[in-house]
Amino acid sequence: MRDWLKLQAHASELPPAEGLLIESFPRGGRWFTVAYCFEGRLAHQTLGMLVTKRMERLGLGPLGFLATDYVVAAWSAFPVADAAALFTEDLLGEELEEWIADSSMLRRTFRNIATIAGLLEKNHPGQEKSGRQMTMGADLIYDVLRRHQPDHILLRATRAEAAAGLTDVGRIGALLARIQGRIRHVELERVSPLAVPALIEEGREWVSGTAEDALLAEAEALVDEATEGAEHFTGTLGLEMLDPHPTPRPPREPRGARRPPRYARQKLRHGAH
Repeated sequence: MRDWLKLQAHASELPPAEGLLIESFPRGGRWFTVAYCFEGRLAHQTLGMLVTKRMERLGLGPLGFLATDYVVAAWSAFPVADAAALFTEDLLGEELEEWIADSSMLRRTFRNIATIAGLLEKNHPGQEKSGRQMTMGADLIYDVLRRHQPDHILLRATRAEAAAGLTDVGRIGALLARIQGRIRHVELERVSPLAVPALIEEGREWVSGTAEDALLAEAEALVDEATEGAEHFTGTLGLEMLDPHPTPRPPREPRGARRPPRYARQKLRHGAH
């Protein structure tokens, strides 16, 4: 691990204790942006969705993102010139609301709130509405309110409830406030050592079926590129998959060979007659 961090410091920079390190580099016809946030996978998943929304608004052509326990990695059609613009404090404003509005979560939350407020009634005397009827009625009211009265109290309550239910929104807000003025953007010509695990995991999403050899070749190429061919850190950072010739496990003993047949056990117990 110490050698790997030395390579990271040589090729790029080490993530600071305070602030945020963001790396960007081209690879495979795409531009990768890697942010070392260290806020956990769940928080990074929400942050990745918000960052790609911001990238889309800036015209960067986001193609996807990946969240690990320590990093958020996004890839786009165009390079990121101002990485700090992707992590401003207002990221939890329009981007969050736009993402929530595009999801079914906001409509589901509105249906629950409208039912509690008495705007929707599921049970009538002698008649009970189905779940589909409830959904259609709630969606119709929701669309009308959004179009003609976007500041309606039920919509405000819906947005507040949905935001509170999102994973680690408060943690993301604290991160965005903490890193303002402390964002370090490093533009690289190739992948950095610390970014290798994220790109390997990204590769697993499109490699499927029997393409394990292609994934191994891609992973080994990433490590070789990040270390400039200096070392092959087999087993480092959980990259045991890079060993193309693992030691084979001994074959399991056939199930029938473990215990003698029942009649043989009886003979052994009572003796042969």
